[in-house]
Amino acid sequence: MRSSKRSAVTLALAALAPGLNGCAEIAGLEDRQVIQLMTIAENQADPRAIALDEEAIYWINRGNDGSQGSFKGGALRRQIKDDWAVIDLLGPSNEVPDALALDATHVYWSSTDAAFIKDDCDPDAGDTRDKLLKLPKAAPIPASGGEMLWGSCGAATGIAPSADNVYSARPNANRITSVSKQGGNRTNLTEGGKPRYIVLDGSLVYWTDPENKTLSVIDISGDAPKKDLFTELEPPGLLALDEANLYWLHGNNVMRFPRSGADGDAAVLLLDKELPSAPAGIATYGDHLYITVQEAKSVYRLRKDGAGGPQEIAANQEGPTGIAADGTGVYWTNSGSGQIVRFNDE
Repeated sequence: MRSSKRSAVTLALAALAPGLNGCAEIAGLEDRQVIQLMTIAENQADPRAIALDEEAIYWINRGNDGSQGSFKGGALRRQIKDDWAVIDLLGPSNEVPDALALDATHVYWSSTDAAFIKDDCDPDAGDTRDKLLKLPKAAPIPASGGEMLWGSCGAATGIAPSADNVYSARPNANRITSVSKQGGNRTNLTEGGKPRYIVLDGSLVYWTDPENKTLSVIDISGDAPKKDLFTELEPPGLLALDEANLYWLHGNNVMRFPRSGADGDAAVLLLDKELPSAPAGIATYGDHLYITVQEAKSVYRLRKDGAGGPQEIAANQEGPTGIAADGTGVYWTNSGSGQIVRFNDE
């Protein structure tokens, strides 16, 4: 896992900057850095979901520290990996972003309008309290703050783009919704249950339903009905995919299931309640899974084969939540301290 391409001078200054958690070593003219743990953004208001592409880090803030009795809403933000500037894609407003996903050209996110009185939303009246939106990555940023793909009642807590569509898990609407990336009418892929987290593997849509303790799948290439792959799970959570396997959070544990798995194949338990409490986030890169555990204020690394158990890579984190990883590092949001943190796993 390589580090971000900053100059030796910039890195040396960064090592002395406030908020840096870790150590640095600049070696001669090789422009090498060994900064394991670094705060790359501060003063964020309840940052949660995070996503990466080759150039940038994207995250959502759920709150904006309004005055007593008020709520200014949330924001959608980006930071170029080789720069410190934080860019508002969606400035603080009454909108509260939640789920976040990327494709090659756009950012997608779900949002709820905090101006609505709780539960005062009527889809038959055309209310659009809850939304799915998209925004092109390329500048300029539209003044409108994004294009609405659908609006209704029942927020999306998980989203997954395919080549042509975006799929949304909506537990309070008891359905998975599909809509074209070009906009138009939304359709219900499934109805019933409380689907909360979702991931797409080609024509297969997987989702977890913590309330009903199931992990289900549907093949969108045909007319086959949805199928419960696993039932009676400890409340299942977020999912992640790599080239070989599907992973999901499972109580205090992580489960693994082959993408080529057939009906009746068993899932592998990678942990046996070795985490101090239920994890909040999961990411995959290389040979490892990366896991945030809010209550323990820690971030862990786990080999995908389960060997050796979890290794704590960061302690004393305030509310580690969303996490993402690629060749430039492991990134997570600290919802309590309002920080975005990078770990160089070399």
